[in-house]
Order: sequence, then structure tokens, then C-alpha cells
Amino acid sequence: MLTKTLLTILIRTASMLATPAVVYAQDIPSTRASPADATRPTIRKENETQMKASIIQGSQGSLATFRINDGKGKSRTLPLLFVHADPGRATQWQAVMTLMAKTHDMTAFDFRGSGASAPPADGDYSHAGRAADIAAVVDAFQLERFVIVAHSAGAAVALHYAASNSARVAGILMVDPVTDPRALPAGVRDGFVKEMAGPNSAQAFKTYVESIAGSNPEVRKQVVADAGKLDATGRAGVAKATGTWNPEVTLNAYKGPIFILSTPATDNAGALYRLRPDIVHEVVPTDGHWIQLDHPAVVQKGIEKFLTKVAAKTAPGSP
Repeated sequence: MLTKTLLTILIRTASMLATPAVVYAQDIPSTRASPADATRPTIRKENETQMKASIIQGSQGSLATFRINDGKGKSRTLPLLFVHADPGRATQWQAVMTLMAKTHDMTAFDFRGSGASAPPADGDYSHAGRAADIAAVVDAFQLERFVIVAHSAGAAVALHYAASNSARVAGILMVDPVTDPRALPAGVRDGFVKEMAGPNSAQAFKTYVESIAGSNPEVRKQVVADAGKLDATGRAGVAKATGTWNPEVTLNAYKGPIFILSTPATDNAGALYRLRPDIVHEVVPTDGHWIQLDHPAVVQKGIEKFLTKVAAKTAPGSP
């Protein structure tokens, strides 16, 4: 079995490695809800903004989605689509979405096999498979042109989708994205992929998440619980997708704006902005991989800055 030290080396170097119809919807209350609503389902923290939850049908099963403003906001910017990490779920974005709730139309969703979404019928957890989840969500809510905000390996999936749908993706903001796994020794990379497909994958995955969660105990507890939703097939699938990824293919195929919020742990030779020096990036001084949970205001400000850049680039007469 891979040791925690070996896992940490891998994680810190690489792994940071027909239109579907809406068939169900419910409102999830905030603290502004009436007392009668107190018994209704809530997501995470009670003081966070009301989100509209729904289930749509993806190509391989049902997908849970969460929206703020439901396309009816006062935003003068493009809609935002939030994409979570491999060991994640949509509600990891809720603190950031709450900060932006008054001015933006936003959608988040759980990838296949994560959160409240069903595992894929075909067992496919590849980047291409999960990019089909993005396609299902944006088609269901008729997001014709939008900006993606993606965390960790979700950024690799976002790039895969954007490479074939550049006319719809106005830009991608990546929060501590997965780095180039080719920067790792082959034995470490391949050993991790093998371990995640083995009989001890549940404990190995938990160790993996704990080693990158940072020092905030509440964040650690949340992300470990969220990671536990992914089953054995999912753990093996996402590990293989990350461990065998060649980022240059989709990174070079998508020519739209990209901005990266990195951490000291992933500011290394495998960072995507080393492969494409034109990509603007900032390093956030933090010890955890989930910047959006540890420092939601930092991520919110980064998104606002990026949206200004995207607006300027897409304005009439811009180069």
C-alpha cells in the first residue's frame, strides 16, 4: 500500500492531480426563510444564500444542480458555471456563490457519482465522460455563453469541454488546478493510480484528501465527508484520468482567457502556467487545497477581476 508520504508527494506535486429536461426542483432556504421553512432541507451552512436545487437527466444518469438567481439576476456579466474537484461536490462553492448572489447568475452541479448525482451507468469517469455532464447542465439551463470556475481536477474536465465548445466558454478561472502529472516520477504516478484501483482505495483516497485539506478542521471534516460519496469505480476512474492526463492537448486547443488562483504547494514545475506562460496566475498564501472554503472572499475577488478581463476582451472592437 502506498505510504502517506508517497501520497503527499503525488498530491502536492500533481493532483492539485436531445436537451435534458429538469424533472425535479425544490428551494433550499437560507436564514431569511420563514420559521415554517426550518424543517426543509438545507445545504451546508444556514446563513448561506438560498439556492434552487434540481435534478436533470445527464447522458449516464441523474445530475444534481444548484442555482442562484436562476437566470433572473441583475448581472451585467456572463453567467457562471462552478465545477468541483474529484473529491468534491457543488456545495463546496456555496460560500463564494453567496458573496456574489446579489449581482450574478450562477449554476453549480455535482459530477456523476459525486454529491447527490447518480454514478454513471457506463462507469465512465474520464475527462470526456465528465465533460458530458457539463454539456448536460449547460444545455438543460440554456447557458449559451458562460464563464467556468473550476477547482482542482475539475479544471481538466472544464478544459476538455471548452476545447470542443470554445464558442460557448468565454473564459475559465481555475482554482488550484491539477498540475501536469508527467512532472512526477513514473513510479509515483503509476503507483497512485494502481492504489486507487485496489482493495484499499477507500482509505488511500481518504488519506489523499486529508493530506491536502489544510489546517482548518471544519474544512477537513467537510471535504473528507464529500470525498466519501465517490465509490470504488469512481475513485479508480478519476485517479486514472488525472494520472494519465496530458494537459497540453486541451490547454493548447482552448484559446480563450484563463486565470489561475494557485497555492504554494502547486506553484511548481508542473503548473499549467509553466506550460503556457501567457496564462495569468496568482499564488494565494494558504496551506489548504480548497481555497474557496478557506478564503471565499479571495476567490470571489479573483472571479470579479477575471470577469472584467473577459468583458474587455469580448467587447466590440477589442482585439
